[in-house]
Amino acid sequence: MRTFFQGRRRTAGTVTLVLACVLMAGWVRSLTFIEGVSIPVGMKRSASLVSNDSSLVWLTQHGDAFFLFPQFISRRFSDIDDRLFENPFFEWRGKWCGFGFGISVDGTKQVGNQIVQMTPGTVAVIPYWSVVIPLTLISAYLLVSKPRNRVHSIESTN
Repeated sequence: MRTFFQGRRRTAGTVTLVLACVLMAGWVRSLTFIEGVSIPVGMKRSASLVSNDSSLVWLTQHGDAFFLFPQFISRRFSDIDDRLFENPFFEWRGKWCGFGFGISVDGTKQVGNQIVQMTPGTVAVIPYWSVVIPLTLISAYLLVSKPRNRVHSIESTN
């Protein structure tokens, strides 16, 4: 068994498979939870990566009232507004097969016992399937296919 994992190809296949499994777990969790991190970028900007509604969402915002340290988000879906493409805070410029690109608009809303505030910015959506499936196929190829034998050139010394 130890000889199976020798070589860069099998190691890369194993690492790729582990990464695909971690992203698959995030995909399944995103069906019932909204989780992410928001990081300040300067005094008036922030960048967020959120796992929501079977997708990874990259959101940049700018405004006056931003925090000075990273914030973590984790909560259950609360209503239809938590569905990504039905969220009233986003105006979509393009949507196709789970991919999306748009802008966020100013506004506030009550979510459970919290008030969520949105400021202008951009939003990009990448569905989990578009990352998990290619990683799984690449790892299967790297792990299952037989390594090629190297052909050594024979040099004649006269």
